[in-house]
Amino acid sequence: MKKFIFLITAVLVLSCNNSKKENFENAKVAKRELRPFFDSDHISHYYLDISDDNFFKLVRKENKTDKEKELINIYIHTFPDNIPKVDFEKILLSHNYKKSNLSIKDEKRIENIFSEKDSLKNDACACIAEYKDIFIFKKNEKTIGIAKICFKNARFQIIGSKINTEGFGLINELERLESIVRPNEKKP
Repeated sequence: MKKFIFLITAVLVLSCNNSKKENFENAKVAKRELRPFFDSDHISHYYLDISDDNFFKLVRKENKTDKEKELINIYIHTFPDNIPKVDFEKILLSHNYKKSNLSIKDEKRIENIFSEKDSLKNDACACIAEYKDIFIFKKNEKTIGIAKICFKNARFQIIGSKINTEGFGLINELERLESIVRPNEKKP
């Protein structure tokens, strides 16, 4: 039995010693350039501060006005599903979305989050989206992209990107994004 244990130990030690070892300190790893979703020169952020109670009162309301229906479509549905011909920012302001003051540094950080990913998001949420945060990407003062974000349920809608956006929405990048646009908000 001792010979058998010695033989197994010898095989394991020899196989470990003979394995090819790479010197990773000197090896250069090619870093892939991750392209942003939008070739924008300006990013605007809009936020709707509405309580769940007030929103669900609106949803349950019997005879909704066209404006109320439009707010519901923005807030929980996929409206718009393409870049609107009308000024979407004016629509948001008419529904009491507030525009944030983003610095150039914040815009750059946001652009880095809205970029290609090496990994795919594999989480899914069955909850209803609450799109309180909307980002508008512009190039030469023309809207080229819109991203609606629901931080509460990790949901998003991105329109206007020519790049695959499937990898977007990882929890850590949503947390980074939320910390940029709501730095003073405390987590539960």
